[in-house]
Amino acid sequence: MTVNNNLPAGVSITAVSNPFCPGSSVTFTATPVNGGSTPAYQWKVNGVNVGTNSSTYTYNPVNNDSVRCIMTSNLSCVTGTPASSAKIIMSGTLAPMVTFTSCFDTITTINAKPIKLKGGIPLGGTYSGPGVNSLTGIYTPAIAGIGIHTITYTYTNMALCSALAHAHIINYPLSIVNCGNPITDIRDNKVYQTVQIGSQCWLASNLNYGTILVSSQDQRDNCIAEKYCYNDNNTNCTNQGGLYQWDELMLYDETPADQGFCPPGWHIPTENDWNILFATYINNGFAGSPLKYSGYSGFNALLSGARHINRGWDFQGFATFFWSSTARSDNKAWAHGLNEDDPSVSIYPASRANAFSVRCLKD
Repeated sequence: MTVNNNLPAGVSITAVSNPFCPGSSVTFTATPVNGGSTPAYQWKVNGVNVGTNSSTYTYNPVNNDSVRCIMTSNLSCVTGTPASSAKIIMSGTLAPMVTFTSCFDTITTINAKPIKLKGGIPLGGTYSGPGVNSLTGIYTPAIAGIGIHTITYTYTNMALCSALAHAHIINYPLSIVNCGNPITDIRDNKVYQTVQIGSQCWLASNLNYGTILVSSQDQRDNCIAEKYCYNDNNTNCTNQGGLYQWDELMLYDETPADQGFCPPGWHIPTENDWNILFATYINNGFAGSPLKYSGYSGFNALLSGARHINRGWDFQGFATFFWSSTARSDNKAWAHGLNEDDPSVSIYPASRANAFSVRCLKD
């Protein structure tokens, strides 16, 4: 004869893993004590029955979920059955905090230049969506096609937990420009006259895009398109366009001929672009007179002045300066100046912290 003493029943559970990545599944395993050959299991999440009669249970928890298991032994001589495990409180604290601010044009056209996506935080994540090359983070409007497109930024941290955020780009049909007619910037509905000079189509007025910033502050890489108005007078922006520090204008990307702050389908002229323009009037030694507001080219360069980093507001009514998209060094870029008295156009490497006018050229 064999005597079975009354044995205490019990059950413990483990979770793989906890803390966990929100949105991922976690598997729970019950280990019985004196459960017999075929113990029964009832899983509970936040006090509600879930799962099946199994020693394991898998689901996608949320933060602070309470999980436990009730085990019923099939032994004859057992006490404490059904037995309840201790609760496991789930902690979904491993997920990164991800934000995505659109540091690029969210309104564009399918004939616009490719856009370098920026604004996902923390840095080091991946962009995806229609027309997006996830390896380079470049969005190509022509590939994405017409419509509203969702761009996703995904970041995975050292715990291999991922989180994501979204932004949207509106991609309009092909922008057809009959040079000589005015165009409307679809981003802010400002209207610009255009002029055909030789083989090139130019804006016939200075760019006036962005949010006004007082001159006591530097334009910054903060996902806001910023501009100065001469002498901090808003009317000067309306009449003569904005003034831009080079890096701000270029969206903090040194690629020549990029769109920068120009309207979709237009770009900031390179040194080669400027030289083609000057060659229409022999060369830069003679191009100043026809290009000025008093000239015959239609370029209509107003003598709107500038903001020099070492002198403040300067030269309004006497001279104007235009940026090139060609960098000269880490702190300088090529610029061109015209003044009231000289028939030429100057060329010199200017501090990128200066604020000059901008003319856009059709792609």
